[in-house]
Amino acid sequence: MKFYLISPPFKQDTFSTENFDFITDTLDVEYFQFRPKYKTLNKRIMFIKDYFESFNHICKKKKIKLIVNNDFEIAKKFKFNGIHLGKKDKTCREAKEEFGKNFIVGVSCYNSFSSYNSALNQSADYVAFGSVYKSSTKKKEAINPENLIINKKRIKLPFTLIGGINHYNILNLSYLRPNNVAVVSSVWDYKNGPRSSAILFRKIMKDIYEN
Repeated sequence: MKFYLISPPFKQDTFSTENFDFITDTLDVEYFQFRPKYKTLNKRIMFIKDYFESFNHICKKKKIKLIVNNDFEIAKKFKFNGIHLGKKDKTCREAKEEFGKNFIVGVSCYNSFSSYNSALNQSADYVAFGSVYKSSTKKKEAINPENLIINKKRIKLPFTLIGGINHYNILNLSYLRPNNVAVVSSVWDYKNGPRSSAILFRKIMKDIYEN
């Protein structure tokens, strides 16, 4: 179970290259996703432009896959490894046609196995289920993890759990054996800072694998 680290939706002091470098040294991060939520495309581009060079350097060095959320326009401007798509975005097939079959495409399936099957049929590289818990960044209703257990044998793609995951509930998800758990607020908004959050997550993950 690795981490899928996501940027905060807007600029904030804790979101920095230095903190990102520390977090990715501390945790086993497989993906990092730029997920700006400014309403205008120009502001989303500026958000990414301010960090892209330094973050991309770190991701390359540590073999972290660099993903952009939703925006085909932004994906064309920067050298990402992939894109993550939601229900209202373009399809996985369109992304593969636009960026090539080796471009990573992840798809949000929420609590829907029909969405999962569609992603599988369109050659998605991974899927995400959630929101697992109530979340300030994922407004969807929380999913029922028991549905994942029932359908676990049907899930052939690597999958990520997302939504409201923090230090207090991450242990409860280990039995589902997701490939990744996505974290946002529990890192960037942690009361003692992102570095303390990463250290605590590392301790919890160590306990998971030692028990």
